[in-house]
Amino acid sequence: MTLAAAGKRVLVISSDPAHSLGDVFQVSLSRTEPTPIAENLFGLEIDTLYEARRNMGNFEKFVSESYEKRGIRSSVASELSTQPGLDEIFSLVRLHREALSGQWDVVILDTSPTGNTLRLLAYPELIVGGSTGKKLFRVYQGMSSMMKPFGSSNGPDPEFFNEVNQLLDSMNQVSAFLTGENVTLRLVINPEKLSILESKRAYTFTHIYGLTIDAVVVNKIYPVGDALHGAQLGSYFDYWAKLHGRYLEDIESAFAPLPIFRLFLEPCEPLGVEALRQVGAKAFGETDMGQVLYSKKNMWVEERRPTDDPDIRRFVVRIPFLTENEHIEVQRVGMDLYMCVGRIARSVSLPRILSNSDMVGYVADGELLTVTFRERAREPEPPRLTRLRRSPASA
Repeated sequence: MTLAAAGKRVLVISSDPAHSLGDVFQVSLSRTEPTPIAENLFGLEIDTLYEARRNMGNFEKFVSESYEKRGIRSSVASELSTQPGLDEIFSLVRLHREALSGQWDVVILDTSPTGNTLRLLAYPELIVGGSTGKKLFRVYQGMSSMMKPFGSSNGPDPEFFNEVNQLLDSMNQVSAFLTGENVTLRLVINPEKLSILESKRAYTFTHIYGLTIDAVVVNKIYPVGDALHGAQLGSYFDYWAKLHGRYLEDIESAFAPLPIFRLFLEPCEPLGVEALRQVGAKAFGETDMGQVLYSKKNMWVEERRPTDDPDIRRFVVRIPFLTENEHIEVQRVGMDLYMCVGRIARSVSLPRILSNSDMVGYVADGELLTVTFRERAREPEPPRLTRLRRSPASA
């Protein structure tokens, strides 16, 4: 609301399968095209079934027909053809399409709770599968092409591979888009112990995946002091108000130097355009929430230290809230670096500068994971053969 009131064209997209965005604005939102909510403000509740048919109709057709050939009823086969994770995939594809459409100054993705959001953000890399996954897909595509001339009807049609190729390309583009300098995430935390712990894990996850969090919003704070505006909570809520005060200190200590915005509980539910505009004005004041409020590199190749051998390079990953007893595993697999921190695992493509280097070790110090590489000795070039010509005098 704040951005739209400032004259920016804003699209708010809901990726939560149980949409409530329209309920909050008290407007019926389309699930296929952006719906006007207020001046400069539009909303969309993504219909993943519509997006799947739009993007992967031949994929679902092949899977459904494969089940039917094995004696499964067509109605059941159609249900089974809806693959796990497609909701997340097509939410991101639609987000990317709208962001690049040129219609909007700001696109906001309203996500589901933390666990689903982390899975959503991880899907581009999980689908692409690193360099190994792409090679396996190309091999399978080649084998299927070879089977067709011999009369095999079990292989997918070319449209199947075209759609999967388009999906892989889309996921590559979405992955680059999410880690771009103009895309940020904002954590919404309740002042409760479990919510704080969950948000810390999310903050760690986003850094491992190269994503940027530029602000924290603390929601549903019991008001105290001036925030009460003369009202009284009553003795029953004194404990909770004091507890929230202590948790606010924990949040500010844990997430500094990120900007932290506070949202106090309102006297009534803030539903509708005008109520939400007032809440935004109280929480964010004059801050331009359409700008990147904080940025810091998550991964980089460190400059050589004066004491280093000339063939040593270090790849550094920032991992907030990394504890001393955290399980860490790092391996190089081809041109990818596989990292496992606790229960979070990711493969990241190494910079080209490390392509001719071997991993020799890694160490965690504070919030930094440093992976050391040693450049391989370059093999001498084979001698070139020169063709000798006989001069006329020696003939």
